[in-house]
Amino acid sequence: MKGIVFPGNDRVELREFQDPEPGYGEVVVGVRASGMCGSDLHAYHAPAADGQDLVIEGHEPCGVVEKIGEGVPSHVAQVGDRVMIHHYWGCGTCSECRSGWSQLCTSMEPRISSVNEHGGHASMIKVPAAQILPLPDELSFKAGAAIACGTGTAWGALLRLGDVGGKTLVVVGQGPVGASATMLGVALGCVSQ
Repeated sequence: MKGIVFPGNDRVELREFQDPEPGYGEVVVGVRASGMCGSDLHAYHAPAADGQDLVIEGHEPCGVVEKIGEGVPSHVAQVGDRVMIHHYWGCGTCSECRSGWSQLCTSMEPRISSVNEHGGHASMIKVPAAQILPLPDELSFKAGAAIACGTGTAWGALLRLGDVGGKTLVVVGQGPVGASATMLGVALGCVSQ
C-alpha cells in the first residue's frame, strides 16, 4: 500500500509500505477519511529526515474494520464495523492507562499514530482493537475523522471544567479545537455573547 510521510523541510512524499496484518488483539481498518491536525505541522516543518525510517502520518483516521486478529472478541470488533480510532495507546493496565491517560503510560513508551506507529494517511491502518470506537451511521467518515482528535480534545477539556451551564466560557483561538470547544460549550449551556 502507499502511505504519506513527511520527510521534513516542508515536503510530503507518497511511499510504498507493506499491507498491515493484525496481530493478537489488533484490527486492520480500511481508512475512509484521515484528518490533518495542527500538530502534524511539527513533522512537516521539521529538518530533513532523509534516510530515516519514517512513519505514515495521520492520527485522525476513521474507516471500516477489514481484518481482525486473534483474541479480539466479536463484541469489540467485527469485519464491516464503522469506526473512529483513538491515536494514543499504552499498556492498558497501569493507573494512567486505566484512568484514560494512555499517553502518560508508566509501563511502556506510549504508542502514537504518526509519531512512533504508522498513521492513517494510507489505505489501511493497524491498531489495537481497544483503540477503536463505533462510528454511528448518521455521522460521515469525514465527521468521524474530525471528532477523533480535535473535537474529542475540546470535549475532554470541557469535561474537566465541570458544569459550564450558565457560565461564560472564554476560548482563546478559534482553530478546529477552539471552534469545537465554543460550539460544544454553547450546546452545554454556556452564556453566548
